[in-house]
Amino acid sequence: MAPPTAIMAPTTFLTGLSAREAVADALQRCVLGMDSNNRPLFESACLKGEDMVVIAGSISLNGWAAIDAMMDRVFAIVTTHTVSNIRVELKSEDADTAQITAHAISYHVREEDALKQEDTSYTASSLYDIELVKVEWGLWKMKTWLIKVLWTVGDAAVLHG
Repeated sequence: MAPPTAIMAPTTFLTGLSAREAVADALQRCVLGMDSNNRPLFESACLKGEDMVVIAGSISLNGWAAIDAMMDRVFAIVTTHTVSNIRVELKSEDADTAQITAHAISYHVREEDALKQEDTSYTASSLYDIELVKVEWGLWKMKTWLIKVLWTVGDAAVLHG
């Protein structure tokens, strides 16, 4: 048995999910992958091709190479993404496209500052609008991730360099 402080490695494929839960699971894999520094789990939520797009404010990342390069920065820091108000638009149980909207509060801090008493973080409140596609084995992946940043506080250089 693992010690109490160990976290079990999350699996990409969960069983027994409804169609809507399976769609929402793509977003959960994405943020859990970032926050647990589990890049394979994060990548399991992404359509890793030239047609994947992430837009966050004035930043537009087109294609997996650009997204992957930005994620190098994200995976180099400590993050916590709290996601709520998830809504799933799914036309039918056997649809192969879906859409998610959600609210997110994203905390970012340099690893060396993570346990400091003073606040050195960068926090953003955002609305997510995500288009997804169903791929092999019924797994849902994000194709377009629009991040509408509502407000920020702190040092943006934590995330953006």
